[in-house]
Amino acid sequence: FPSHDTQPACNPFIWSWSSDQTTQPNFSFIVELYVDFVLVSTHQVFNESQNYAKFDASGDLRCLLTSDMVTTGTLLTYYDPAIAFVSIKIYEKYGTPPTLQSSLGVTASRAWNASLRHPDFISFNHYDYMVSRTNPNSGNIKFLTDFPRARKYFVGLYESAFLTFLNRGGSPTTDFELKLYDATNTLIASDNISIALALNIGVLDCAPQNLIANTTVTLANFQACAYYTIRVKATDAPPFFSGYSETFTFYMDTECHRYDTKRLHWLNKLGGWDSFTFTLVSLNTSKVTTSDYQRERGDWNTAGTDWEYTLYHGQDMAFNKFATDQLVLNSDWIHESVQNWLVRDLYESPKVYLETLPMRFEPVRITNEAYQQKQRRVDGLIRETVNIERTYNYNSQLDKYRDWE
Repeated sequence: FPSHDTQPACNPFIWSWSSDQTTQPNFSFIVELYVDFVLVSTHQVFNESQNYAKFDASGDLRCLLTSDMVTTGTLLTYYDPAIAFVSIKIYEKYGTPPTLQSSLGVTASRAWNASLRHPDFISFNHYDYMVSRTNPNSGNIKFLTDFPRARKYFVGLYESAFLTFLNRGGSPTTDFELKLYDATNTLIASDNISIALALNIGVLDCAPQNLIANTTVTLANFQACAYYTIRVKATDAPPFFSGYSETFTFYMDTECHRYDTKRLHWLNKLGGWDSFTFTLVSLNTSKVTTSDYQRERGDWNTAGTDWEYTLYHGQDMAFNKFATDQLVLNSDWIHESVQNWLVRDLYESPKVYLETLPMRFEPVRITNEAYQQKQRRVDGLIRETVNIERTYNYNSQLDKYRDWE
């Protein structure tokens, strides 16, 4: 059976079981896979080790679960397509000819759209991330990001930022706790909102402008703010417990930048959304592909009675241009732990977006094919350069001269 009641869908998602009928002629198992209580596939499985067999559902789950960019403008969005109840029903099949026997039972778990590296997967514990009133890690339940907690996570007043968390359910509401502090660590504003709970993944839109729109804090509060903290809590009536998440801190980026900043958002390995702003000069380039043809040096005159040679006629001609836009982003000097997190999460992400305007996101493709997790003692001061290819291409008009056809 799956080792946790909620686990990443894109790592091995394996059930194992045994039967005392494996010596029967033509023996096999028939496994039905259900996702959100709907039958999605049926598999024939054979015992592999004595009378034990196993089934891995990750191939199906990778195709079924998806995580989209959050653009709802609400405080909390539940991520229905990114998480699912997963169960299997197992039958024995044997005899001459083989026939289906009674079911061995049904076992269920939950899968969410995440893919961990192997060392992280084998040490994974869902209690590290599950916001639940019964979680023994209350107060230290992590949001779905590997950003180094000892470093400052910056966001601008008009930039987007997100926090994602797993929710176990069993409580009627989730409490969203927001606190704003000034540079002297004095609390200047706060809000606490109870939101109806769903058994799902929750994505919090933590952008300052979105918090202004959905809470009691104001623009003036944020203009006086040095940093703000966010925490969620699974609540219930006494005598039940309350399960608290970690307190995550966003630092306001109030620096006057010399260059136009570029902010990227991407789907990380844990199934959450991470963000980072590149503050040094960015370079826009385009790769142009030309479709050309060659024609005769001369042309008939206007009357069509004489063959003439002119300078303007041209021999090597272009009839179409195709351009792919590219962007080079440069970070400021960053701590090695931030660089290590950035390159591993960003470069390996399947979904990356460029924030072109507040709450407007353009999908882009990272073209860096390799990365180095840098060390201060080896590399000195650390910066990172990211190469991006825009996903919207340009196709020009066709040349009006069509004598190449």
